[in-house]
Amino acid sequence: MRKLFFVLPAIVLLVSCAPEPQQIDYGNDICEFCKMNITDNKYAAELVTHKNKIYKFDSIECLFQFKKSFIKEEEIHTEWVNDFSKPGELINLKNAFFLKSEVYRSPMGMNVLSVASKEKLNEIVGKDGGQEMNYNEVFELANEE
Repeated sequence: MRKLFFVLPAIVLLVSCAPEPQQIDYGNDICEFCKMNITDNKYAAELVTHKNKIYKFDSIECLFQFKKSFIKEEEIHTEWVNDFSKPGELINLKNAFFLKSEVYRSPMGMNVLSVASKEKLNEIVGKDGGQEMNYNEVFELANEE
């Protein structure tokens, strides 16, 4: 019983420190890369390190430019983007579907949105058109300049 008294708090501490995204405070949080206020809840992004350091961005291109220049891949725990179809809701970047469309204007002008499902992507494409992209294509586009 005594061992449980010491082990249980350690387990609780470890579980409570697991790296996870934070809610973005739109209008108050500042983009780590471009230093602009994060105001649009359809395009923001977030990067979480293994040490639970949170970096917030106003767009996916800011996240990708930051990732290329300022952080090592092995430091990254997860990457998150807003689900365009559910403003303010973060989805795992690795599972997202991407669409480049001049119909939708992102804060930094790359005009790439992300959604959680292929069905939602097809719905937006059917309505407004656009070019479907994958993670690598979006990363390359963000770092062309």
